[in-house]
Amino acid sequence: MKLSQIFRKFIFRSLDILKGNPIKKNYEDIQNLIENSDKESLKNKKDLYLKGLLQHAVDTTAYYKKNSEFSSIADFPLTNKNLIRDHFDEFVSSKYTPEKCTLVSTSGSTGAPFSVLQDANKRVRNTADNLYFSKRSGYRIGQQLVYVKIWPDTYKHTIFSKFWLQNVYPQSVFNLKDNDIAHLIDHLSKDSSQKSFLGYTSAFEKICKYLDKIKSGPIQCNVVSIITMSERLNEYTYSAMLKYFGVAPVSRYSNNENGILAQQDRTDSSRFIVNEASYYMEIFDMKEDVVIENGKRGRIVITDLHNYAMPLIRYDTGDIGIIEKDKNDIPFLTSIEGRKLDLIYDTKGNIIPSHVSYKLSKYGDFKQFQLVQYGEKDYLIKLNTDKKIDEHTLMKEYKNIFGNDATISLEYVDEIPLLSSGKRREVSNTYHSQL
Repeated sequence: MKLSQIFRKFIFRSLDILKGNPIKKNYEDIQNLIENSDKESLKNKKDLYLKGLLQHAVDTTAYYKKNSEFSSIADFPLTNKNLIRDHFDEFVSSKYTPEKCTLVSTSGSTGAPFSVLQDANKRVRNTADNLYFSKRSGYRIGQQLVYVKIWPDTYKHTIFSKFWLQNVYPQSVFNLKDNDIAHLIDHLSKDSSQKSFLGYTSAFEKICKYLDKIKSGPIQCNVVSIITMSERLNEYTYSAMLKYFGVAPVSRYSNNENGILAQQDRTDSSRFIVNEASYYMEIFDMKEDVVIENGKRGRIVITDLHNYAMPLIRYDTGDIGIIEKDKNDIPFLTSIEGRKLDLIYDTKGNIIPSHVSYKLSKYGDFKQFQLVQYGEKDYLIKLNTDKKIDEHTLMKEYKNIFGNDATISLEYVDEIPLLSSGKRREVSNTYHSQL
């Protein structure tokens, strides 16, 4: 471990000690609740967190006061972005003033921008969540974090700035041209200290495509952890990051308005560890507001156990997933398929598995591709490639997937632009979003 890494870790710990160890206490609580969640005493503690949050909500918010006679969370209605946006003040607890809270906003890449208030304790909990789940992937405090996301123009990486102390190396998703990636690889190769990566899957995919193009060998830069976020981790990016950087990436499921909801198990990539320490997660029917049994695909609905400034109870994330339970009755996610409005349906209205877009990769070495459903039986495949492909075989395979009555168009494009959030969708459903 480099001296600079030790120094940064010392500064972080010292600042927490001066404040009474709030991050350390929350970290230990999260670790206990997740790693020993089969213990009865800890199950009871999670129940107390839930009941405390529900009682606080009915006592201090205008929206939930109608639920004052509740007996369990089943007595509470579902909420969503639109509902909260339209009744924002009614969700804010009377115990908190907005000026003393943090306003956290989403980019609005899937609709209008959306914001929530978070109190100071919630912010600390999110920091502890981040440290816990990052450590599970291999990250340690003080390591250089190569963070690939949207960075504002005002970002300054000066000595003793917040980002210098955190040892963050910023890489904007909008600056990933060949020369940008070459500069990044040069920086990584010259620094022998331990590093972790955090960023969008599409950004890491672009880096790997560049390394493919220059016929690169493995990059010797001491990477110990790779976390992908915001987008599905596809097979190509998983294999390519492992090939070039020597570490198998793990996928993180999170959102801006809440925090880390689940993360792929490093020892078993088929399951996502649910953050039960900080959230109560339920799976609801795709159409009706009823909880469905384990093993079935449905809407991911969460209750944030630690945001008292603006309680989010039974909040429909807009994402789709499947929950299972192990022999100790501990839940884990086996599937996270992204937003409901980004799912693709066949001509009979059945949901197509989310990885269907990646079948395109076997037809060529594409720079980018995207699958769009724009009508009930109408589909568009966008390809950014310099090479001719076997269009007939591709169309035949996708007819078998969507239905023989499907109308499939193929379009060659020079670029599939990023969303305002810096993400790129492999799949888009403009038809169902209009409905």
